[in-house]
Amino acid sequence: MNLRESTGIALTAIRANKLRSFLTLLGTIIGVASVIAVISFVEGLNRFVADKLIDAGSNVFVVDKYGFITSNEAWEQAQKRPDITPEDADALRAGVQHAKMVVAHSSTVERIHYRAKHVDGVNVRGDGPGYEVIADYTIAEGRHLGELDDQHRQLACVLGPEVADDLFPGADPIGKQIRIGEQTYRVVGVTKAKGKMLGQSQDRFAVIPIRTFQKYKAERGSIEINIKTLDQAALPVAIQEARNILRGRRHIAPGKPDNFGITTADTWLEFYRTLTGGIFVVMIGVASIALVVGGIVIMNIMLVSVTERTREIGVRKALGARRRDILTQFLVEATTLSLAGGLIGILLGVGLALIVGAISPLPAGVNGFAIVLGIAMSSLVGIFFGSYPAFLAAKLDPIEALRYE
Repeated sequence: MNLRESTGIALTAIRANKLRSFLTLLGTIIGVASVIAVISFVEGLNRFVADKLIDAGSNVFVVDKYGFITSNEAWEQAQKRPDITPEDADALRAGVQHAKMVVAHSSTVERIHYRAKHVDGVNVRGDGPGYEVIADYTIAEGRHLGELDDQHRQLACVLGPEVADDLFPGADPIGKQIRIGEQTYRVVGVTKAKGKMLGQSQDRFAVIPIRTFQKYKAERGSIEINIKTLDQAALPVAIQEARNILRGRRHIAPGKPDNFGITTADTWLEFYRTLTGGIFVVMIGVASIALVVGGIVIMNIMLVSVTERTREIGVRKALGARRRDILTQFLVEATTLSLAGGLIGILLGVGLALIVGAISPLPAGVNGFAIVLGIAMSSLVGIFFGSYPAFLAAKLDPIEALRYE
């Protein structure tokens, strides 16, 4: 008996017992669908986050008061550190030779007014010159804030398109006076829309000069400094230059730890991958349990099938079928059952990932690896759990099998 005939017999058995076959395949279907969906979501999130970090620039690092905090104790210690100030940004701008751009930044959330209209929950950003490069903002109308706006603490602002549309529907916002807190600002520009990131709008903001922000919003608050290096190769040198300058300004003795933080895109990307990696392992573990349960069900059904077909096995052996032929036949049947469940699971998993990606902010990235893994897992489940029933069928004595009623 060849592989084609064995597969045909297996498919005939599935069609003859549709409900039993479906219940047999249910564990495999759920397990494979779960694996495909989890891999698709993790892959989509990894691509999404990596793309966003690349857009911001892999050669950008951030200097702030806190750095990368991973515990409550570290957070409490970091709060005791001195603030990062615009003067620190000026010192870094002058002293970091491998920096292309040094941009001070701070933010808060406020309500913005224009006459009788208002917009709540606006991210009010205080930014230094060059913020549009670091934050990847493209101007749509008017202009960006510049060096003179910052040095003279001008009451000028650039609006995100969502805020501009809410405050000035159908009207030109350039030159209009809006209220942010207790001060009145003149709108000098509106950026192009960037859309949403994980369901959160990237266009609901207003940018004001960092020194204006420090004067009116957070006079004694700490800022962060974004530094873009000349290229990727210059990143470690620029980080060391920035560290040396700040340690000198703060009179930190050699051997003493920094009292400021420096983080890079790789820091956050590595943390994110570690986080999603843990989630991935847990979800794969849960899906594997479903696959094991599905495999056990397949083994039990195959044992029942061997018992039901004992006389058939005896007839085949009497007609010359070898032990290897019987073993192959039942292994192929078990693998076909499992593989059928795997293919259905792949379709369900891919469909679920695409549907969720279309109707929610969660991105999904289906790749060939996930599909190959689903096929391989379902095949291995069929071979592993079908081996014992196939072995029992192969070693049946033909005389005893023919007597079986």
